[in-house]
Amino acid sequence: MYRNILLGTDGSAIADTATEYAIWFAKKLRTRLHVLYITDIRILEGPLLADISGALGAQPYAALLPQLREIQRAKSDTILGAAAKRCEKQGVSCELTHETGNLVESILNQERQADLVVLGQRGEHAQWSRTMLGSSVERVVRASVKPCLVTPEKFREIKHVLLAYDGSAESQKALGTGIDIAQALGAEATIITVCQPRSERGQRENEDAASKVLQDGHRLALDRKLKAQAQLLHGNAETEILGAADKFGADLIVMGAYGHTRIRELILGSTTSHVLRKATVPVLLTRS
Repeated sequence: MYRNILLGTDGSAIADTATEYAIWFAKKLRTRLHVLYITDIRILEGPLLADISGALGAQPYAALLPQLREIQRAKSDTILGAAAKRCEKQGVSCELTHETGNLVESILNQERQADLVVLGQRGEHAQWSRTMLGSSVERVVRASVKPCLVTPEKFREIKHVLLAYDGSAESQKALGTGIDIAQALGAEATIITVCQPRSERGQRENEDAASKVLQDGHRLALDRKLKAQAQLLHGNAETEILGAADKFGADLIVMGAYGHTRIRELILGSTTSHVLRKATVPVLLTRS
C-alpha cells in the first residue's frame, strides 16, 4: 500500500503527535519513514528586509547571519535526532533530511519519492490559532498530488475507520484506500453518505440518490471482504462527518480531497477544509 512515508516536522507539540502517528503507521505497514525538517528561508531573509529600513544596517545583520544559521542547524539536529531515536526504538527504518527553503515547496519536492505525507494540523505557533488549520499545511494539502494524513493534537491507536463516501471520483478513491487501510490494520469500518438538505420537493429524490450511493459503496466494501456498517446521514456534510466520527468512535477519517468547485473552495472553504480544521482524529485525504 505505502512503501515510503514522508513526515514534515517543526518540533512543535502537534508535530510530535504527527511523528507518533507516522512511526505507528510505518511500523504497522512495514514501510520506511522519511523525516523532513525545513528551515523557513524567511527566518534568514526576514532580518535583511528589516535592515533595508535602516533599523540595523547591513553590517550588523551580516555578522548575525552565521549565528542564525547555526541556531537553525542545532535545532534541526535536535528534532531529527529525537525522531531517529523514536524510530529506532520502534524498529522503523528512517531517513533524515534538513532543508532550507520555502516550506511548501520543499515538502512538495520531497513528496515525489513518498506514497503518503504526514503533517500536524498546525505548526509551532498553534497556541495563537487553535481553531485554524495551519496555513502552510493547508497549502501543502491543496497542492499535493499524494495522499495526506493530517493529524490532531493527541495520539490514539486506530481501531475504527470512518469512510466518507458520496459517489464522486474523489470519494471512490478514498473508499478503496480506506478499505485497504482498515484491512491492513485489522480495524472496524463505517461507511457514511450524507444526504444534504434541499427544497421539500427535491428532498425525496435527493434521499433516494444518496441511499443508492451508500448501497454501492457498502457493496464494494463487502466485495472486498471488509465487514463494514453503512449509515445514511442527513444534514450538512462537514457537520455530519465530524459528528459521525464521535458517534461511532472512529479513530481515522478517510475522505477524498477537494471536489470540482475549486474557485468556491478557495474563497469560501470546502467540506474538506472544515473537517481538517475541526477533526480531533487524523484525516486521510486521497487523490483521484
